[in-house]
Amino acid sequence: MSLSLNTVARDGEIFIKTYGPKTPLWRYYIRCVLDLIGVKQPVEYYNKYKRLKFEYQTLGLWNSYGLNVPNIISKKDTALHLSVIKGQTLSCIFAESIDFDLVVKIFSDLNYRHTLAFKHNEPRLCHIDANLRNIMYCNHKIFHIDFEMGREYEPVNLWAQREVSKLLVSLLKTFSSKERKKVLSIFCEEYQFKNIINSLVTSKLGNSKKVKKNKHSNEYVLYDLALDLQNHMSSTNEN
Repeated sequence: MSLSLNTVARDGEIFIKTYGPKTPLWRYYIRCVLDLIGVKQPVEYYNKYKRLKFEYQTLGLWNSYGLNVPNIISKKDTALHLSVIKGQTLSCIFAESIDFDLVVKIFSDLNYRHTLAFKHNEPRLCHIDANLRNIMYCNHKIFHIDFEMGREYEPVNLWAQREVSKLLVSLLKTFSSKERKKVLSIFCEEYQFKNIINSLVTSKLGNSKKVKKNKHSNEYVLYDLALDLQNHMSSTNEN
């Protein structure tokens, strides 16, 4: 598992994010070189200057559409100075208890952004690294932070699928089976892009010989999500 060596600091009302390499360093630098010579790489393997530029442009793009992200105060060579979001991460909120009204807001936000992404053919309106630590709730609004992941060579539908899978796994893995069913029901009501859901399920369950869950793992993973979505859609169609 890779680990970012970025540094973060807070100076009053300013959040300072300084960009560093990722571990393991040998893999990161090899892929940086491959990117430099023209071999397409995921955004997280860009060099620090290029990653900073990508996040800077993405924050500006989201702001231009009126989406909730930190405001850019200034841009340095290897650091962004951003406004502080005075709220809690969803990770902290759902560690205490599940708020189904907030779940509705999360999926409504997702559907709205994906509508914009497809309408304007703008994949960066999808937040690929949409785990609960990178989404905050402040003043009754959903805010997204940390935009250092993406596949600039992929179309919108694959970005959307990546965000849906990352968000749902991050959300569902902390809940009981009963709570998961309710969350998935809300998701399927709020999220209108059924082709993305079907593609996700097919990509993970299309070849059962290749996709198998580790029997010794109790962790909720993509295979479990695809299976739960398939079962939910089947039961919905039957009713």
